Amino acid sequence: MPPRVRPPVWLWFNLLSLDAPVIALVWQNFLSRCYPTEIHATGRAVLGLTVWAIYLADRILDVRLPATALESIRHRFYRRHRAFVQTLLLVVVCVDAAVTRLWLRPAVLENGLLLTGGVLAYLAIFPLTRRGAIAWKKPLAALLFTAGTFLIAWTGAGHPVAQLVWPATAFCALCLGNLLMIERWSQGTAPEIYGIPRRWICLLCLLAILAFARSSSWFAAIIFSAVGLCFLARWDRKISGDARCVLADALLLTPLLFR
Repeated sequence: MPPRVRPPVWLWFNLLSLDAPVIALVWQNFLSRCYPTEIHATGRAVLGLTVWAIYLADRILDVRLPATALESIRHRFYRRHRAFVQTLLLVVVCVDAAVTRLWLRPAVLENGLLLTGGVLAYLAIFPLTRRGAIAWKKPLAALLFTAGTFLIAWTGAGHPVAQLVWPATAFCALCLGNLLMIERWSQGTAPEIYGIPRRWICLLCLLAILAFARSSSWFAAIIFSAVGLCFLARWDRKISGDARCVLADALLLTPLLFR
């Protein structure tokens, strides 16, 4: 980020990594309506704070290495304001821990501890590898994000596998498509990432259309987001790099179109 140049207002939400927790909360709320689940305010708060903390920590770890020529504006922001972000992360973690300890339901907390172990392993292992060296970083990130979003519904479901495995699979595929697109952009104009061609995004759309046979608003929202990502992948070069990332995340807010 050049000196004395402030990022545009519309980009601040993305720079502070607030987009991920908002997406998680939107889909968690949508899930509770599509597959009736009791979600208390505490569960919503813990999900939002936890996702925010993970993304803040991940960005801090990303900028531990020297900057590259293709570094995104978000990573330059974290590099320049590392002390502020570290303080913010500490505050978020402390508030999250307090809310979890005092008010989160024991059953949710028990399952959440298992997920926390996976997150800590993710944050500990990948910083030891070279950037882009492990092809399954993004799939694992999508899986953890999905697990967090589904945690409360999974805990409260009578038959979680039968009820939620396909909704979770479709959502995980959608999140993976979003992450792969953003990763490809961060690496420049290369047509492939991890050997997967751009047309792979279209396969996400096909997956969503097949899932739509289950006649659920959940899968309809998956379709809308997948189609949006396909169009964005097709015309991404006509949009600025910063705007592309914001749009890619905004396209995951399709549950807001359903009541």
